[in-house]
Amino acid sequence: MKNNKQVILGAIVGLCTTALGTFLYLFYVAYQRNASLDAVWTFATDSSEISSVVVYGAALNFVAFFGFLRYNKEESAKGVLVITILIAVAVLIHKLFA
Repeated sequence: MKNNKQVILGAIVGLCTTALGTFLYLFYVAYQRNASLDAVWTFATDSSEISSVVVYGAALNFVAFFGFLRYNKEESAKGVLVITILIAVAVLIHKLFA
């Protein structure tokens, strides 16, 4: 039972780091283009580039994954890995059918 809690914790951390990474990437692009965050978000969603933005945001999962491995939290690292794979599959589906 304890292992399942650790995997769920890792999955939640994976989702949060992806959301944080996506926000940081959008903030960086908005800063570079001297535009508002809303304008960059609208452009990404309207031009169907949102999957690319999410992929850049998911790169922050590497930090969480290797951080969990560094502190011998293999079960939590599995949760981060599962979320990363699910995001990759979702992006692939979006790219194929959008």
